[in-house]
Amino acid sequence: MNDWEIKQLRHFKMIYELSSISKAAAQMGLTQSALTKSLKKLEERLGLTLFHRHTRELQPTEAAQALYHNALEILASAEDFSNKVSLIIQGNLGQVNIGCGPLIQQFLSEILVEKAIEKLPNLKLQISGGNFKALSYGLLNHEYDFMMYDGGDIQTLNEPERFEVIPILSQPIVFLVSPQHPKYKEKCHLFEYKWALPTIPLRLKNNMPDAMLGAGIPHYQIESMAQCINLAKRGLVVTAALKSLVETELKSGELVEVASPIKMSSNFALYRLRSRKMSEQARSVVDLIKTIAKDEF
Repeated sequence: MNDWEIKQLRHFKMIYELSSISKAAAQMGLTQSALTKSLKKLEERLGLTLFHRHTRELQPTEAAQALYHNALEILASAEDFSNKVSLIIQGNLGQVNIGCGPLIQQFLSEILVEKAIEKLPNLKLQISGGNFKALSYGLLNHEYDFMMYDGGDIQTLNEPERFEVIPILSQPIVFLVSPQHPKYKEKCHLFEYKWALPTIPLRLKNNMPDAMLGAGIPHYQIESMAQCINLAKRGLVVTAALKSLVETELKSGELVEVASPIKMSSNFALYRLRSRKMSEQARSVVDLIKTIAKDEF
């Protein structure tokens, strides 16, 4: 497939996702006429109509819907090829890219780097955070070798069969507040506090009582677990964390555990694409993560 054909697929992908030639053109820095011509040439080459105009939006045809995921895989493979060439030129072929949800990033990042220095000294590692939607999209586009998130969120994916989900670790989650928080001193009900949390995994959200959801929790959605904990330390909010990772703050009295109407635990899992062969370096990192989960927690 030549560069122009790859470019046409990129144009198709953006039009499909935004349902608009004008929005896609603005996103890609092209004129509408150039993008329209590109789409027309692609349709002529395929012998298919890919979109119908409906009011101000473009509606994908059945053909477009059937080809979209194939286009994603082709583009991801092309990107993967280009990235691998760049890594070879730069001497960084051993790099492994991991996408992590905020809670597991708090648990994993430091200890993984510590163990990688010891066990995999030639490894180059990139750990990126995000919510489930962004991370799973990145995994589909080969931005990550694998991702780590709550295993229960697999049910939110349109095509869960494309992913392999490997359980890694279950740990208790505790709710935390500073003893200096005014509402803690007043012994207020937990739902009267302001809460700061990252995106709540669907499995946990489904178990939240109606009163908790009705209280508008979380009031502040922040994808950095460390920032949520710092806000709690300052006596501003209630947050949640893995108990094993806040033992120092709990022992010092900087934070205290507050009673919760529900018991929560992590369900950390590794997600990988079934269609993508994992590199030797990535498999080594997966083995290291499994060892950490078994030996350290």
